[in-house]
Amino acid sequence: MRNAKCFEVLEKGSLGMLRFMAEKLQAILSLTRRVKVRNGHFAVIATQGRKPQRFVIKLGYLHHPEFLKLLKQAEEEFGFSQEGAIGIPCQPDELQKILTM
Repeated sequence: MRNAKCFEVLEKGSLGMLRFMAEKLQAILSLTRRVKVRNGHFAVIATQGRKPQRFVIKLGYLHHPEFLKLLKQAEEEFGFSQEGAIGIPCQPDELQKILTM
């Protein structure tokens, strides 16, 4: 459902696409400015959807099979040369579901 709204914005033409991308970039940049992450944790940002969301995750999730699949997708889409929080190509609620397993 959220993707449908995104595509509606994109169909309005280049101005709509530019606004959409600017909003998404602004949201991601505001999330990456938070620097503090507790020891034994790392930060990720669920990048898909209208509003990206930042998560601070325990290192133990690096052994979780579903989370590892998301990391592999992140590597393929973004690479691992990024600084700060790791971008994860999924919806925030999708990541939240994995973290509650």
